[in-house]
Amino acid sequence: MKSGMIALIVSVTLIFVVSFSFMNYNYDTLSRYPYQDEESRKLIKKYLNSDEIEYIIEYSIAPSLFVNYIKEDRFNIYHAQEYYKLGVLRWQEDSQTIVNMVEDTRDYMDVNSLNTYLDNYSYSEIYFWIKNGDKYNSNSNLVINAGDMSAYVDDNYTLSIRSPFNLEVLNSFIPAANDGQILVDVAIQEPLKNMCVAIKDELLQSSSCGGLEIETGYVSYQQQEALYDVAKSLYGDEASLYEFYPGHSENQLGLAIEFIVDGVDKKDFLRTIQSTWLENNAHKFGFIQSYGVNSSITYNKKPRYNHYRFVGVELATYIYENNLTLKQALNR
Repeated sequence: MKSGMIALIVSVTLIFVVSFSFMNYNYDTLSRYPYQDEESRKLIKKYLNSDEIEYIIEYSIAPSLFVNYIKEDRFNIYHAQEYYKLGVLRWQEDSQTIVNMVEDTRDYMDVNSLNTYLDNYSYSEIYFWIKNGDKYNSNSNLVINAGDMSAYVDDNYTLSIRSPFNLEVLNSFIPAANDGQILVDVAIQEPLKNMCVAIKDELLQSSSCGGLEIETGYVSYQQQEALYDVAKSLYGDEASLYEFYPGHSENQLGLAIEFIVDGVDKKDFLRTIQSTWLENNAHKFGFIQSYGVNSSITYNKKPRYNHYRFVGVELATYIYENNLTLKQALNR
């Protein structure tokens, strides 16, 4: 009797163990997941571990947020909402690029900021800034609206290695010094041409820009490095008074130019009738004199009376009429 009872108990136990093992083997880890798309479920089971699956179940994270990225290198389910948000904003980018952008930048900026930077910089330029910073001023800020007419740069605001998107060769109507090929942002071509016509007519000059020539337009980061190195050799620790840090020059925006007067030494520019005319009229065409008499105080720069920057007629007129600098007008 006892042996029969023992045998029965053993048999029942074995059946229970086998049944439990069979049930456990076939247990659906996504049974509590409210989203039942079969293709998504297959991807989830293939690419996510048990902790990650538990995470998407607990927080009811929809497959639509992450399945487009789940196969990519560096994918992290905990960053799914960031991938999705950037993917919507940057729909033209492939999924691997979206993942890389988020993973590279999330410790430095949120997705909205990254998207704004991408309106003004190439991704390689943003990545350079993140990895290298600013070797000339470790506390500087990357200019976020670098493509705007009102973008502001000084010793504390940098463009890093950015190149403008819309550079083109200076209009042949506008004379370039030494017949050089000068690049400027397309936005200043027509205003500059109109200003040249006006100064020619008002000063009764025969040359196409009233005796003015453009000496400098766009200056790249690399070109500014060379200029700054020369200033260092000449002025030592005071070099920044005479020359811009690379990445910190308005010329790198493509919106700034330096004038000279044909036949006049540069150091005498301020005494010319062309200089006086520009001081009183450049704002009508959207240009301001960035580094005037107070530039040493305002910008830590020696005056550059021949340096003019395009900001648009409205802002330029406001600055002129209120006797402000761009820094003051923008409350920097």
